[in-house]
Amino acid sequence: MPVQMVVADAGTHLAFHDSSWDGTVTLGEGEEGAGSGHDRAGTSELRMDGGPLRCWVVVGTPARVLLAWASLTGAPALPPAWALGHHHVYASSGGEEEVRRIVAGYREHGLPLDAVHLGVGHLSSRRVFTVDDERFPKLPVLADELRREGIRLVSVVGPAVGSEPGVAVYDEGVERDAFVRDASGQVVRGVGWTGDVVFPDFTDARVRAWWGGLYAERLAQGFAGFWHSVNEPTSFTAFGEPTLPRSARHALDGRGGDHREAHNVYGLCMGRAAYEGLRERAPRSVRSCSRVPGGPGCSGTAGRGRARW
Repeated sequence: MPVQMVVADAGTHLAFHDSSWDGTVTLGEGEEGAGSGHDRAGTSELRMDGGPLRCWVVVGTPARVLLAWASLTGAPALPPAWALGHHHVYASSGGEEEVRRIVAGYREHGLPLDAVHLGVGHLSSRRVFTVDDERFPKLPVLADELRREGIRLVSVVGPAVGSEPGVAVYDEGVERDAFVRDASGQVVRGVGWTGDVVFPDFTDARVRAWWGGLYAERLAQGFAGFWHSVNEPTSFTAFGEPTLPRSARHALDGRGGDHREAHNVYGLCMGRAAYEGLRERAPRSVRSCSRVPGGPGCSGTAGRGRARW
């Protein structure tokens, strides 16, 4: 959803193109006229691959322009203060004691720390909404220890569900017909953390309601926030586009359509599922690797870095 904001001496304007389809924006730089000569205006050319053309143009002061844009997309929810603090992403395959050692290192070096993100290494066989009981046998205890020090635990959550009969999340999704299908009615499959995976159709309200309820398991483990990863969505393919086929079908809240239109709102809809599922329980933070305007209650993606003691 391209957004262009220009702040100039003559005034400020914002152009918001409300389209989730793939496209390109080409900007042409203007030029100030010499002496009393006329200025050459800059240009902005937008080409989208499909869908209706919906565009809003807002003029005024920068504050007025941004306020008007927020009235169109919805203002983001105010995140808890700790979500804006210092975060450490723990992507190792170690366990609870390794996390404690890292936190102690921050303390020893006098560095601030507000949250620790646990990556796929804390999951059982990298399955979403699970815990590796060998590496993290008492995860709620660890979460409580850290919280008493003012540090929150954040869990990675990816949309891909391992295609494994007998695993609860997969079986529930099959029973609810929650996974994306192709034009022939077959479930679309990809490659993810667990190998062969399928993808929930978050553009369907009933699928969002089901997925949002799954976060209760994460809350019970003591997590205070959630990091949505590879939710572009991503399929680890060896060739072609690393995502779902463009012909994959989506509900699009009853309207129906294919992945060409749904791709750029897939992460948004996953964030909406989490937000609506968590809204009644407690204020939480959801970070997402995929964002578009109007993300409900989600903060932007965290930067990636590395720290070792």
